[in-house]
Amino acid sequence: MAKSFWESFKSLPPRTRIYLGIGGIAIGLTGIYISDKLEEKFPDNTPSNPPTNVSSQTENEFPSLNK
Repeated sequence: MAKSFWESFKSLPPRTRIYLGIGGIAIGLTGIYISDKLEEKFPDNTPSNPPTNVSSQTENEFPSLNK
């Protein structure tokens, strides 16, 4: 019978498991850093106060639905 993922992971030497953990943390931190830089470069252009009357917005965007 094949080992489960957890059993395979636990059978690795402790140093290898530590390296895998540190590598996962490094990848996560790199992703956060890159996403922050991309957000600064390409800011969100949505209005800060969205319209409260959604039905009138829908009527303007999709007039064929209101027949």
